[in-house]
Amino acid sequence: MQSFNPDLTEKIIDEIKKRTKTPAYSLTVENKSEISLFDSKFGGMPYWDLKKEYPSDICGNKLMLLAQINFDNADVNSPLPQSGMLQFFIDANDDVYGADFDNPENQDKFRVVYHDNVDYSLNKQKISELDIPVIEDCEYSPVSKELSVKISPCESYMDCSNSHFDDIIKDILNNIGEIIPDDISIYQYIDDECYDKIIEAVSACGHKMLGFPFFTQSDPREYSDTLAKYDTLLLQIDSDEDDDRSFEIIWGDCGVANFFINSEALLKKDFSKVIYNWDCY
Repeated sequence: MQSFNPDLTEKIIDEIKKRTKTPAYSLTVENKSEISLFDSKFGGMPYWDLKKEYPSDICGNKLMLLAQINFDNADVNSPLPQSGMLQFFIDANDDVYGADFDNPENQDKFRVVYHDNVDYSLNKQKISELDIPVIEDCEYSPVSKELSVKISPCESYMDCSNSHFDDIIKDILNNIGEIIPDDISIYQYIDDECYDKIIEAVSACGHKMLGFPFFTQSDPREYSDTLAKYDTLLLQIDSDEDDDRSFEIIWGDCGVANFFINSEALLKKDFSKVIYNWDCY
């Protein structure tokens, strides 16, 4: 078998991007001194509609806000809502952050809530009277402090955490006459430096909505017909360092969390059925 030609690296990258490009929205942590009740953010005091029952675990303990997205202030397109507030809550007194790895559909310790309309007359004093847990009250919060986030359009590509990634590279090479035997993996064929360059160029890591997810282990939907219907990445929150290289967000041993929803349910703004999973190295 012939050895890999490093000059093909850029061609592979360009072709992966061409074949898998899909629109998404990146969530960038902002250095903001004042974060309001209504901002899109990770952690902190949540907005809450006082007419609704606040989400709790099966024991009645109130859940902590992991993230909220204010679509009133975000320039996004369908299938995401163009208005309202979407929130993600977890049990941050649970050492696996409210996830049920055997049954990611189980919402005993996490919840996703959508508010069609936001009441901007509310203030933090009124919300604090609900005795809602914040980061300082929780033992296992993956978020170290309240963080404002900016939502921006981006492009997302399939990366090496997707089980079809190597098949796509093989097909790209086969189409240009580089025939790779089925019993040889792409990692064996392409030298480390070139393979790392490909991985970096199409990485799916980072905070985002929609697009391709990133996993440190594997996609839990691949092993279950029941979970396969959750075909859309609703939210991904990655581990994240600040400028001082200390982690503002960390999932276990530097992992990543994903929330998935069915595409038709997302269009209907039905967030009652969502799966939640995180994994780490």
